[in-house]
Amino acid sequence: MASPPRPPATDDPRSRGTYEPVLKAENSASQYMQTQQESITPRDVLVALTYGLELARHGAMLVAEDGRPQLANQAALAILQKKDGILLARSGLVADRASDTRLLHRLLHEAIYSPQAGEPKDSPFVVERKAASSSLIVRVVPGPGLGCWDTPENRTALLKLYDQDLGLIVDERALISLYGLTRGEAALASKLVQGKSIEDAANELCISAHTARTHLKRIFMKTDTHRQPELVVRMMMIVN
Repeated sequence: MASPPRPPATDDPRSRGTYEPVLKAENSASQYMQTQQESITPRDVLVALTYGLELARHGAMLVAEDGRPQLANQAALAILQKKDGILLARSGLVADRASDTRLLHRLLHEAIYSPQAGEPKDSPFVVERKAASSSLIVRVVPGPGLGCWDTPENRTALLKLYDQDLGLIVDERALISLYGLTRGEAALASKLVQGKSIEDAANELCISAHTARTHLKRIFMKTDTHRQPELVVRMMMIVN
């Protein structure tokens, strides 16, 4: 009985020659990617993050678990310099009210050490201010975990500060899509998020105060909110 044909040896030059160009190409690509990654320095990362934060229209900063900002955009620095509602102390970020400070630091801890859970349950929240005509909206979400941060486990939280006095922009189409608001209701909600009173919003929209209050009742019902500050916090999810 004839013996079955033997498979070609793995070290056969003829079979090896078929794959050598492919293997060389793959190795070259792998080496190139490794070289590119090794060439990225912490300074490059900081430059990229700084540029990204500056694109935000609201205050934005990367904060360590102890409440110390690691990086902040100009809008955030301007809010902190006012020292109204929230400020930067030697111990880190603090609010005017001790209860707000405790809440802020708890949310930072949750965002940093449980990033898989996403935005903490009690975020965003309202910080009352004395000098400003409207409150400050504070939102905390998990930030990037990068080796260039001098923090426990190299983690940060992204802290967003919304100053209603500066005029916030709300995507009215998103309000209509998410909550089923009419165009008139979405326009009113947008004005209220900007810190306008119901009377001022009505004047700007050229509607009566009675109509505005009717819209507001329907907005409360559709967004499952009961007060204007609560509505503003809910709308923060879709502020540009």
